[in-house]
Amino acid sequence: MAGPTLASSTVSGFGLDPEFAATLALVLADCRAAGYDFRISQGLRTPQTQADYYCRWAKRTPGQIDQKASELEAKGAPWVAGLLRARRSIKRQKAWLTNAMPGAGWHQWGLAADCYCHRNGKMVEAGDDPCYAFYASSAEQRGLRAGLYFSTPDAGHVQGPHESSAANAYAWSRIDSVMRSRFGDKPAMAVPAGL
Repeated sequence: MAGPTLASSTVSGFGLDPEFAATLALVLADCRAAGYDFRISQGLRTPQTQADYYCRWAKRTPGQIDQKASELEAKGAPWVAGLLRARRSIKRQKAWLTNAMPGAGWHQWGLAADCYCHRNGKMVEAGDDPCYAFYASSAEQRGLRAGLYFSTPDAGHVQGPHESSAANAYAWSRIDSVMRSRFGDKPAMAVPAGL
């Protein structure tokens, strides 16, 4: 895998796995060389944020969310189930955001990023713009998986693993354990006297 490069600075600070970040930096350098201005928008995403995204879609009812939470508990993932239950009544929106439950998305593992093309100072929103085809092709050539080719295309998304989700790679009990360890409530730090 490629070592740190000047291009790596374009992806630093986004909580990405170092090997994935190095490859993504090369993809973004490919895009720059072709005249496309791609910028990372989001890298590491907490399972709490993923739960927000999952529960926010208006077509996903609180009852459906409760059902998914019960399924997760049965699979040994009570902490992740609790994230869904805590957000079952979140304010909804019409626009779809994700089908990935918290912990199942590679963003929560630091192995995915969303990057968008900018032209004339504005983000290119049309996923069928040629800039996204170039970005996806470069990502695939460098061994990443491009969201443009998903059954529901996600033009700005790239990920390292070829499994569609962490739930295809790991048991839910392991996902729950890792997510809780990394992102669960941490003990409060003691504040030194006199501060």
